[in-house]
Amino acid sequence: MPTMTTRPPLRKPVPSAALNPWRRPQSVAAQTRLTGYVTASFTKQLFAGLLLLGVLNGCSDGQPKANSSRSTARTVPVVTTPAQRQALNETVTAVGTARAQHSVTLFPESAGIITGVYFAADQWVDEGDILLELDDRDEQLAVSLAQVNLSDAERQVKRLLSVNRQSGNIAQSQIDTAQAQVDAAAIALEKALVALDRRRVKAPFSGRVGITDIDPGDRVDTGTQVTTLDNRQTLLVDFNVPEAYTQQISEGTAVSASRWQTQSQPYKGQVVAVDSRIDPQSRAFIARAAFNNDSDSLRPGMAFQISVDVSRGNFLAVNNASVQWGADGAYLWIIEQNRATRREVSLVKRQGENLLIEADIAEGSAIVTEGVQAMREGIAVTVVGDDGQNALANIPIKQDNAGGD
Repeated sequence: MPTMTTRPPLRKPVPSAALNPWRRPQSVAAQTRLTGYVTASFTKQLFAGLLLLGVLNGCSDGQPKANSSRSTARTVPVVTTPAQRQALNETVTAVGTARAQHSVTLFPESAGIITGVYFAADQWVDEGDILLELDDRDEQLAVSLAQVNLSDAERQVKRLLSVNRQSGNIAQSQIDTAQAQVDAAAIALEKALVALDRRRVKAPFSGRVGITDIDPGDRVDTGTQVTTLDNRQTLLVDFNVPEAYTQQISEGTAVSASRWQTQSQPYKGQVVAVDSRIDPQSRAFIARAAFNNDSDSLRPGMAFQISVDVSRGNFLAVNNASVQWGADGAYLWIIEQNRATRREVSLVKRQGENLLIEADIAEGSAIVTEGVQAMREGIAVTVVGDDGQNALANIPIKQDNAGGD
């Protein structure tokens, strides 16, 4: 008996409203009204866009002329100050150590035993005074012997001359030899006196002696320091000066010196010597100044701060705000025939609110100090007063209104 199969029942189509429960069924009339509304709204928006585009095109046709006329007639208000010449005065300072105008360290010229010391520390001595003596007994004997030899040689010459006048039998050569012996004996006496003098240490010039560590009975040689001698009525101070002031500092230039430890008035002096060359390492040269010390209040070896007032000439002075910087360096703006002109400058030094410069600018030229940011080459400007720091704050830029607003 054949087997019978059963087919599954056919599923009924599901309405669209059932698939989307949020969608409401619409009638044909409702759909027609919705289509008309969308069409009308789109038409209005298209018309408004075309109208706006036409207005913009109409405005753009006349705008370039207005802008062109305004740009050609544009003027910028600025504040200017005249360029003036100003002296560049500087003070060169350096540190130096004082020394006496005449200063020596004394040593004996020969070795021996000290027999006398005739000075005290800081004592004033005159030129030629004996400061120290060595045992000179041998030298005294040498002088006496030289004197005897000289006297004997002189008597021999006199004897020969006397005999020659009576008989004339003395050869001239014999007389000449005797005279040569006199001359040799005189030289030997001079040498003995020099050796005797070297047994004493004398002051080579007037001044004050220093402390000594030697006493009578000490043995010294030519390397033993006896004392120092300074004539400190005038003090000399050497100091270094940069090579830039070679022309400003010369013999006779006034200088002043101040001591580090005190607040006393500076000492006045002048340059007495300038070195003939510049040190290639420090790029400086040595100048020597002299200071009067008749009061004897200063000492050799003191440290001083040296000050020299020098002038490097006259330069153009402009306000700090007028100088700008570009790729080629510093520059500023000057006004010529109511138009801006750019000028390159070289900076020399800043002095307060001004800059000293070197440039191809005549004295009295109008230099822009306010409004520099708006400057362009050849732009027309209007010069206004400079009675305030913000003089340009409320000044509008003038324009030609021929093109309309």
